[in-house]
Amino acid sequence: MVLFLPGLAWLVLFWDPEQDAFERLGDILGISISATSIFALYAYLVGWQVSSITLLVLYCLLVPPAIWGIRRWWLDRSSRAQWGVHVAGYPGSGQVFSRSATSWRSAPLTWMPCLVLGLTFMAILAWRFYQIQDVVLPLWVDSVHHVQIVSLIGENGGLPKTFEPYMPVPFYYHYAFHALTAVFREFSGQSSQDAVLYLGQALNAAIALAVYRLGKALWADWRRAVLSALLVGFVTQMPAYYLTWGRYTLLTGMVLLPLAMGLVLDILNKGKKISRLLSLSVVTAGILLAHYYVGLLLAAFLIIVFILSLVRDFRAKAFSGRTTWLPVLLATLLSLIMAAPWLYRMWGFAQGGVKLVSIQPTLEAVDRLYFPQYFDYLWRLLGPTRNHVLLFAALPGLVLSLVRQRTRSFGLWTLALIIFSLPVGIYIAPFRPDHAVIILFLPTAMLISDFLLSAVDWRQTAKIAPLKTVLILIVIGALLTWGLWETRTVINSATILAGDADLQAINWIDRHLPQEARFLINVTHWQYGNYRGVDGGWWITPLSSRLAILPNGLYGMGEQAYVSHINQGADLVTQIEGCNEVFWQVVAAESLTHIYLTENKGTIQPDQFENCAGIELVYEQEGVYIFDIKAIINGRN
Repeated sequence: MVLFLPGLAWLVLFWDPEQDAFERLGDILGISISATSIFALYAYLVGWQVSSITLLVLYCLLVPPAIWGIRRWWLDRSSRAQWGVHVAGYPGSGQVFSRSATSWRSAPLTWMPCLVLGLTFMAILAWRFYQIQDVVLPLWVDSVHHVQIVSLIGENGGLPKTFEPYMPVPFYYHYAFHALTAVFREFSGQSSQDAVLYLGQALNAAIALAVYRLGKALWADWRRAVLSALLVGFVTQMPAYYLTWGRYTLLTGMVLLPLAMGLVLDILNKGKKISRLLSLSVVTAGILLAHYYVGLLLAAFLIIVFILSLVRDFRAKAFSGRTTWLPVLLATLLSLIMAAPWLYRMWGFAQGGVKLVSIQPTLEAVDRLYFPQYFDYLWRLLGPTRNHVLLFAALPGLVLSLVRQRTRSFGLWTLALIIFSLPVGIYIAPFRPDHAVIILFLPTAMLISDFLLSAVDWRQTAKIAPLKTVLILIVIGALLTWGLWETRTVINSATILAGDADLQAINWIDRHLPQEARFLINVTHWQYGNYRGVDGGWWITPLSSRLAILPNGLYGMGEQAYVSHINQGADLVTQIEGCNEVFWQVVAAESLTHIYLTENKGTIQPDQFENCAGIELVYEQEGVYIFDIKAIINGRN
C-alpha cells in the first residue's frame, strides 16, 4: 500500500507504453515515496492534522484507479517489445546482431527477463531481512532521532514544527523517509522502531529496482540492468552497510536518485512525453525532501546533461534545446516550486551551516578541517577489500562510458562524484567527502556491469563466444559468492547501542514509572563538540516519552544557548563516579529521578551505586540496571 499504491494510481493518468514492467515498478515506487512526502508538506502548510481514519480513506480512494492501472498494464502488449537484448541499439557496440546470433537464447525472451528480475528482487529483499534477523532496535546514532521523528509525526498527525515536548528545537529536517514510515506504521500497527527497521530494509532492497530502472534508460539492455541490480543487492558493501549506521534518509534519497536520472535519460533519448516530465517533477521534489546531498548529486547530473546538449548543438550549429534540455529544465523548476516551502524553511534555520572553504593538499590541513586520520577513514569507507577490488574493476567501465555518446553523461557524472570525494581542494559545507564515498556503489556496480557485458558482446564469433560467456559467468558467480559470504554479517557490532535486554527494560519503564521520570544515562563525546548515548538509555525518550539527560542527536540544531547547556551537562556526566559531588550537582540541576545503566557500557557503572544513600535499585535484568533516586542528600537535590 505505502510503496506502490499511490504510484499505481498515478499510472492511470500518466502511462508510458515504452517501459517494461519493472521500469514501471521503479517509477511507481518513486512516485509513491515522493507523493507521500509532498502531501505531508502541504498538509503541514494548511495545518491539516491527518487522522488514521482520514489516512485510510485517502488510500481507499486510490484503490479503484490503481486497479484500473493494473488492468491497463496487463492488457498492454507493447511492453513485450522492450524485453529484447537490444545489442543492435546499444550505443558504441559497433555491431549488429540478430537475437538468434547472440549467446543468450532468444526464444524465452518474452518471459525469461521477467522471471529473472522477479527472482532477483525477491532474493535481494529476503537477503536484506536476513541481515537484520538478530536486530532488536535500529542501529547507531541516527536511528534514535529517526524513530522519534516518526513518533512525532504520528502524535501530531503530520509534520511537527518543533521537537517539543522533548526538546526546544525547531523541526526542519529532510523528512521523506519519516513521512513514509509514519504512514507505514499506521497501516501495519507496528511500533515506530520496528516500522523504521523493516521499511528501511525494504527500501534498501528497492535500490536494486531503481538501479535496474536507470540501467534500462542508460543502455536499453535488460542484461546490464539486471547485473547492476545484482551487484548492488549482493556484492557492493553499500547500500547494505547503511543498516549499521541507520542512514535511512540517505537511503531514501538513493532510491529516488537513479529513478530521476533514468527519467532524464528517457526524456533525452525517447522524447518529452508529459508522463515523463511530470514524473520527473514529482520524483525530483521527493529527492529535495528526502536528502539535501542527493539533491546536489542530481543537480550535478542535470548540469552535465545541459552542458553536453549545448556542446552538441554548437557542433551541429543547430538549437535542439526545445526538444532536449529545456523540457528537463522546466520539469526541474516545477519540482523546486513544489518543494520550495520546505526548502525555504530549511534555509532559514540552517544557512549558518553553509560555507565555502579552500583546503590545502596536506594531511595536516585535512585533519584540521575534519578530524585526525581522515584519509584513513575514507579508505576504510571505500572498503573492505572486496569493495576496493570492485572500485578498480570499474575503471575500464568508466572509460567505456566516456567513449560512448549515450553513456557519456553518466561517465562525467561519475568523474564529478570522484572529485567530490577528494578531501582536498574546495570544501562546501555541509557536504563532505565521506558522503560522496558511500554512494560510489551506484556508479561502481553499473560500470562493472557494462564492462563485463561489453566483453561478452565484443566480437561475437562462434569459436570464442561460448568461452567468453562462461568466463564472465564465472566472474559474476565469484563476485556474488564473495559478496554474499561477507555481507551475511554486514552489521558492525560497535554500532549496536541497544538489544533485547534494553527493550525489555524500557518497556518496564513505560509500564511502571510516571511520565515525569527523568533519567541519568551514560554519554560520550561524539562530533562537532556534541555528545551521544552509549546504550539503551538513549532510547528511553523515543520509546517511552520519558526524558533523559541527553536528547536525540539533532539537539545540535537548536539555539546555541540550548546546545551549550546540553553539552555542559553531558560533560559533567562524564565526570560522575558513583554518588560523588558531581553526581548530586547534575541530579539537582536536571531534576533527575532515575538512573539507567548497562553493565560494561559507559563510564558510570552500576556497582558504583551499591552503597549510596538515597539510591535504590528497582530493576535488574540481563545487565541492565535502573535506580530510583529517592532521598535528598545533604540538601544537594
